[in-house]
Amino acid sequence: MRRTTGLLALLLVGIVVALVFLPRGRNPASDATMAESITLYGYADDGTPLWRIHAQDGRIDGSDQTLSGVSIDFYDEDLSTLSVRGDRLERTEAVSRLSGEVRIERTDDLLLRTDALAWNEADERLESGRIDLSAADLHVSAAGFGYDLRTAMASFTGGVEASADLETEWTIRADRAEEHDGVVVFWDEVTAESGDDETFRCERLEVEPETEIAHLSGDVVGDWPSGHLSAGAVRLDGEGLRASGRVAARLDLDELRGSDDT
Repeated sequence: MRRTTGLLALLLVGIVVALVFLPRGRNPASDATMAESITLYGYADDGTPLWRIHAQDGRIDGSDQTLSGVSIDFYDEDLSTLSVRGDRLERTEAVSRLSGEVRIERTDDLLLRTDALAWNEADERLESGRIDLSAADLHVSAAGFGYDLRTAMASFTGGVEASADLETEWTIRADRAEEHDGVVVFWDEVTAESGDDETFRCERLEVEPETEIAHLSGDVVGDWPSGHLSAGAVRLDGEGLRASGRVAARLDLDELRGSDDT
């Protein structure tokens, strides 16, 4: 009886040990690789470079990657680059997300800052929430941002506010805006106010920061201390104001004389 009891005890121990060490399926983390100084490349079907990722370190598990200290260079047809920097990249087959003081820089001195950025590789598009842009003598902030990597077109939505140095300082507000090749276009319910108490309202305002020229179009209405203006289009530059297309103006000559005297 004792021998039988001992055999039963050994058998029970064996069963317990087998259950503890029995394989329970593949551990999802078993194929993951931890690495330092990681560089990844992306190419179009014809072999044209699309992007290059470099990270200080990270974890790679199949198509999913979690990378730290990340820089991404996106290439256009001329191999000019849009460079993106961030603290952490969570990359998947669907939408990758970059977070932590994200900076977006282009070779023409365009600089954008945001807290988080989504990268849709299939659509070749970047998107984020609140963002700030700096380019030459122009600063833009908006609630939403998108960037088409195919066309190098940046879009700003959700209420846009900008400051521009066009001989004098201007504050511009609009529903949305776009930037391409260093030119920023503001759309829908645009208002522009200068430090000289000039105010303009229009449907479209195009700013060229490098040349300090602004083009206003679409039922332009302007007000300033010495007068009022309505026109189809207005150009503002270092030489002053030029209006065209059904121009109607009212000038306060006494105000003009007073300003000339000062």
